[in-house]
Amino acid sequence: MMNKKLLVIIFILFTGVSIGQINEAGVFLGGSNYIGDIGRTNWIYPNSYAVGAVYKWNMHPRYSIRANYTYSKIIGDDAQSNNSFRKYRDLNFSNSIHELVVGIEYHFFKYSLSKIGYTNTPYILLEAGVVNYGTFASGRTYNFTMPFGVGYKMKLAHNIGIGFETSFRYTFKDDIDGYPYDENSANIQINPNDNDWYVFTGITLVFAFGREGCYTGKF
Repeated sequence: MMNKKLLVIIFILFTGVSIGQINEAGVFLGGSNYIGDIGRTNWIYPNSYAVGAVYKWNMHPRYSIRANYTYSKIIGDDAQSNNSFRKYRDLNFSNSIHELVVGIEYHFFKYSLSKIGYTNTPYILLEAGVVNYGTFASGRTYNFTMPFGVGYKMKLAHNIGIGFETSFRYTFKDDIDGYPYDENSANIQINPNDNDWYVFTGITLVFAFGREGCYTGKF
C-alpha cells in the first residue's frame, strides 16, 4: 500500500511540475581572475583564459540542474596591483586548475529554447565541487569549491542558446598562489587566514536536445 502511494506521489511530481528531461550541452569560453594574497584585488578583472564544458538538465522552466568542467590558467602579479605594499613586494605566480562542479540554476522567468515567450531570462546559480591545482609543497592537490553567480541567457538560433555569466569561487585553503606561509620570512608576508577566491567570467554556448514533456505547473 505504501509503495503504491509513493508511486502516485512520484507520478504527480513528474507530470505536474516537470517539463520533461530536455537537455543542454555545450561549452564555456571566457576569462579568470584570482583574488588572494598576490596581485590585484578586483573582484571581476579577467586576466587569463578559462574554457570548459557545460551540461544542463532543465527539470522545470524555473530551474535547471547543471554540471561544469572548467580548465583555467590562474595568475597573480604584484606589479599589476593598486596596493603600494604589493607593488614593493613584487611577487607573482601562475597556476593551472581543473574544476568539476554541480549545482542548480534558478531562472527569474520561465525558460525554454523551444517555447515562444520563454526564450530569455536572467538567472542565479549555486554550485559545489572540487578543484585540482598545483602547490608549492606537495605537487598537485584537491580542494573544495563553492561557486555562486549571476547570468543572462537567451535563444541564439534553433535549439541553440547563449548565456553571459560571472561566478565567484570560494575555496577552503590559501595555497593556489603556491607560496607557503613562513612566519620567519619577512619578505613573503602571506596572510594564512585569507582563503583564496577565483572568478570565471564569460559566455556559454549550448545545444538543446531531448524531448520535452507537457508542463502543467503554475509557477
